[in-house]
Amino acid sequence: MKTIVTKIAAILAVTFAVTSPAAAQDTDGDGAVSLEEFQAAYPDATAETFTAADTDADGVLSEAEMAAAIDAGLIPS
Repeated sequence: MKTIVTKIAAILAVTFAVTSPAAAQDTDGDGAVSLEEFQAAYPDATAETFTAADTDADGVLSEAEMAAAIDAGLIPS
């Protein structure tokens, strides 16, 4: 039973990662979306939009920041 639960959890984790906005834009696989990756995914978006979405000012967008930017209407879903 424990093995089944572990396998299901692993499948769900992979499914979430593959379908998340940040995962789709994270082309180098480092777990975050850089300005270059952001602009490649959203050609009409400006650096100012990226900066507004980067709420912790670390120069990359996390999954949470991408989700918040989509919810706020800064970027399309």
